[in-house]
Amino acid sequence: MSNSPSLELAVVLPCLNEGDNLRLLLPRIRSVLDDLATNSHIFVIDGGSSDDTVRTATDFGATVISQRGRGYGGAIRTAFEDIQARWLLTMDADFSHHPVLIKYLFVRRHDAEIVIASRHVYQGYGDMPLSRRILSGSLNRVFAWVLGMKVGDLSSGFRLYHRNAIARLELTYETYAVLQEILVQAYCEGFRVLEEPFHYLPRLHGASHARVFQFGVVYLKALGALWKRRNSSASADYETRAFYSIIPLQRWWQRKRYKILRDLIGDRMHVLDVGCGSSQMLNCMPQMTGVDSRHNKLRFMRRTARILVNADAASLPFADHRFEVIVLSQVLMHVDNPVEVIRELARCLRPGGELIVGTPDSSRWRWRFLGWLYGLVHPDGRQGQAYNADELRRLLGQNGFDIVESQYILGAELILLARKRRGGGGN
Repeated sequence: MSNSPSLELAVVLPCLNEGDNLRLLLPRIRSVLDDLATNSHIFVIDGGSSDDTVRTATDFGATVISQRGRGYGGAIRTAFEDIQARWLLTMDADFSHHPVLIKYLFVRRHDAEIVIASRHVYQGYGDMPLSRRILSGSLNRVFAWVLGMKVGDLSSGFRLYHRNAIARLELTYETYAVLQEILVQAYCEGFRVLEEPFHYLPRLHGASHARVFQFGVVYLKALGALWKRRNSSASADYETRAFYSIIPLQRWWQRKRYKILRDLIGDRMHVLDVGCGSSQMLNCMPQMTGVDSRHNKLRFMRRTARILVNADAASLPFADHRFEVIVLSQVLMHVDNPVEVIRELARCLRPGGELIVGTPDSSRWRWRFLGWLYGLVHPDGRQGQAYNADELRRLLGQNGFDIVESQYILGAELILLARKRRGGGGN
């Protein structure tokens, strides 16, 4: 069966009255797929064509799926939901996407979960009217900058998708803005995106269904909602983006915390970062083991030979007395049972080992002001349980730790260094 779970590659063509183009395009796609020597099939997503699109597609061996929902977004959602292949390649049916480029994208499939044929990277080009070329280039630059995504061509529909990257996407747009929506959600889930240069060609037959001005209006309307999703603290690369933020205070704060933690850890070799997220501490200290309960954060930070573990802070998969230092930075305020977490960390620490805990100090007016300001500008406003210095010292003291040192960032964020008592808790 062409749409079986064992299908390796599905080529997807959203179509509306493309019969003339399909008669020429489908044999060429089939020839390219035969050269790839992989289990593949062609699917036409028909948006209600009134010409011979459906008959032509069937005659050339493609499977036709009736589109659910409206517009380009409806076609893409239908394909993602109905086609069970490991890789899905979407392309236009008007010859603006040369079929041989399928090979170029497919050969790079192991480098990223989404591979984009891009007009807006070096050696890419779009043979389009000047007005459309200017608008396309400008919109893509604005979107990439505002959304913090290193992608030159966010609006290209010529893409290769791994099934894992699209399996659980919640797509809402019916317009071409679904292309940016896919990339934003993929970034937020920590999937890799790369671009392969290509030359966009004029369509062979018929008139384009796209309207340049409408494109611009639709994209700009979507930008606000996509920005909010992109800047959520749940986004896979949230901590990394903060470290390199264009906002001076945010960048300075992140790097001040980074320096304090780095100096406190020193050159110890057995270090655990609990709730690591996409912190740059993992890059600063390659000897560090990173733990997080969120798959997307770990997916974003994956590197060859890096040790990353998906686990809950209250139930760590490590032997007793495994680590010299454990870092718990900006995590405690988000856990349900802090006592359980501190005791688990004590179990994993060697006697005399050190625990570094960082959290906002709710007793300081500076943090109350900054927290209020943060709540105004941050999309999800997620601040969690508040702690003050006395409460934190008491929590650690009652669970086998002695406070060694304390530091503040701008008098608002407290970082405590605590040493596990020899013969104390966790032994």
